Amino acid sequence: MGPLHADIPSQQDGPAGAMVLDVYEVAYLAAGPQRVAQVALLGLRERGLVGVVGPRVRADRPADGGHPVERALTAACPRGRSVAAVLAAVAGGPEVAGIRDRLRAAGLLGRVRSRPTAAGRRRVAAARAEGAWPAYVFDGPPAVADRMLRRVVQEAAPLPSGLGRHLARMGKALDRADHGNDHGYDGGSCGGGGSGPD
Repeated sequence: MGPLHADIPSQQDGPAGAMVLDVYEVAYLAAGPQRVAQVALLGLRERGLVGVVGPRVRADRPADGGHPVERALTAACPRGRSVAAVLAAVAGGPEVAGIRDRLRAAGLLGRVRSRPTAAGRRRVAAARAEGAWPAYVFDGPPAVADRMLRRVVQEAAPLPSGLGRHLARMGKALDRADHGNDHGYDGGSCGGGGSGPD
């Protein structure tokens, strides 16, 4: 399978299938805004338009004439920026909001919770079956072969809001428990000095 290009349409499907979907619309149906940003980053890297070094991404060339999502991503990192910041900017940008609005208007995405409708799920399944796009369009970073790149993209993904709040509350509770049960631990020091009786 060659480098990812956004302009390969997916199969049409009944009344809601009048809209020919590109890779970013399928990615949105598969997993939402963050997946769209991830697919753009991975596809642009495959095509040599961006470079990823450690946790940073830099646009090597602008994606002129490319998909609006691709142009937004290359514009977000002309001199290098963290992968997490670039993915967040693209996922929350107007280009991805436009994808959401088009999918809703086509009846492929629900209006309230932005989840794929039955027709939307059929379109994702049909696109997967066609095999025209890499597995990461459907399965996300776990499908990326390059271990280092996979880790960078996975670590850049934000925690689900409910989980993030839950983990923060757990951390605060553990901090309170630590301070309430002083067992001789000095948080300002890292070892050294005996604390027991002489």
